[in-house]
Amino acid sequence: MFKRVKGFLKIPPFQDAHVHFMIEGQRSTLVDCQAISDQFLSGGIAAVADMGHKSGCGLKFREVVDRKSSDPLKIHSAGFALYKKGTYGGFLGKGVSGKKEIKSTIHTLVKANVDFLKVINSGIVSLREEKPVTEGGFSLDEWKVIQEEAGVHGLPICCHANTYRAIRQAVDFGVSSVEHGFFISEETLHSMVEKNVAWTPTAFALLSIESSLAEKGKKHLENIMDHHLETIHYAASIGVKLQVGTDSGSKGVRSGESFFKELQLFKKSGLTLEQILSAACLDREEILKGNYLLVKKDFIEQGKIEALFIEGKKIEAPRTKVRGIFHAR
Repeated sequence: MFKRVKGFLKIPPFQDAHVHFMIEGQRSTLVDCQAISDQFLSGGIAAVADMGHKSGCGLKFREVVDRKSSDPLKIHSAGFALYKKGTYGGFLGKGVSGKKEIKSTIHTLVKANVDFLKVINSGIVSLREEKPVTEGGFSLDEWKVIQEEAGVHGLPICCHANTYRAIRQAVDFGVSSVEHGFFISEETLHSMVEKNVAWTPTAFALLSIESSLAEKGKKHLENIMDHHLETIHYAASIGVKLQVGTDSGSKGVRSGESFFKELQLFKKSGLTLEQILSAACLDREEILKGNYLLVKKDFIEQGKIEALFIEGKKIEAPRTKVRGIFHAR
């Protein structure tokens, strides 16, 4: 996955498998989206999977980028997410319930030329010990409709899921990836290997709330994170396809720089450099196309790249201002 070149490591560009074209959880304009794109490139991220916003702003920006041959960022977009009406997911997409509404909404996404479906099958992690995850998720009958429609239109399903039940249900219905995956079971991980289902653990996105918690909450978060990192290590050991995804655009998770925070957590979990790069980078064949990064040996700890090349040309990512916050390589 890497070569040593004059004191640097030469590796394929990064791919962030879970982003939102948002700033602190809020909808972005096309100008904002361009600034976010620049931040991805500054961090060596040449491809992203946009997991959506109810406005579809990431999909609209993908269309702009596709028309611009000068923008090297590759965007795959879900447009907006599907979530069970009345549960978690309001800012990410459209609430649906029942066969007719699910089919109609998926047809709308197909017409918009989305690259995959984003389905929310649970709530989010709660730091109340009596209730580890908030409400969310679809019934078996609703999942059958989602699976059928996705198959008809050839759309992979990326599924937000936490808890054993929600994750197992998603895997059984043929999703291509599990997003977040807190409280996943070893049994389900083995099933994911058999079915070639990827896992995007988004560890830093949860850890990022630590500073806002009281002492009891911090201790509970620490326990959850320890278990999550242990599970990442176990998943790698049995051959689960891991993906580095940041949930950037969410509150407290900045585009670009959060990628290195996630790499640091992958390293803390005990993964080797080769395992981390396999989860973080595009295919090694990209190097032969002239698409690569130059990084120093301690790039994960330092949180930066030295250079990004696309088609053999060095990309100079500008110093960009994102709503009053400067980021630079």
